Amino acid sequence: MRIARSEQIAFSSILFDSLFGLVLFFSIDSILDIKNPTSLFFYLFSIIILAHWWLMFKSCDDAYNEEVTNSALDLIIGVVQLIFIEFIVLASRSSDYILATKFLLALFIIDLLWAVIWLYIGKWRTADISKIHLMEKELKYNILIDSIAVVLFLLFMFFFQSFMPIFFVIGFVIIYLIYIILSFKYKIIDIDIF
Repeated sequence: MRIARSEQIAFSSILFDSLFGLVLFFSIDSILDIKNPTSLFFYLFSIIILAHWWLMFKSCDDAYNEEVTNSALDLIIGVVQLIFIEFIVLASRSSDYILATKFLLALFIIDLLWAVIWLYIGKWRTADISKIHLMEKELKYNILIDSIAVVLFLLFMFFFQSFMPIFFVIGFVIIYLIYIILSFKYKIIDIDIF
């Protein structure tokens, strides 16, 4: 018995929605256990990171549609990315700011690898040239934004890891907010703020 093609394509989206929802759901209860204000702020910001990546996954489905939603490679890379997002949340729960930053760096590098694979190695299923150009433009922006984030966080780790926790957290948040702004500006996330 064969599964209808539309059901196979919907599986990827449903899987990631469920997994992101589970990570969020099981993370919420930890808020009551964190007493240090800096740690609480960092933990809450890790939830914002989770929501931001969820939006990027949804935007990816919208931008590339069947190109990525029925790709086994995309599914595997997506699960690995989600594992690193969970590690970021877990590290932030235990107030390990350095470890959370390392996991975030790994997440950016995996996303960068994903974009490079799709841009230079992947095979487009569509024959629509304008759609291919649009998808390649999105991938180039993704590579640019991820590269900027990797460089900024590497420099940040090198220069700021010995700073007081509050200053480390503030620097971390500022750099990630730059990443969020770039993701909205270059339409990886194609929603309006207002």
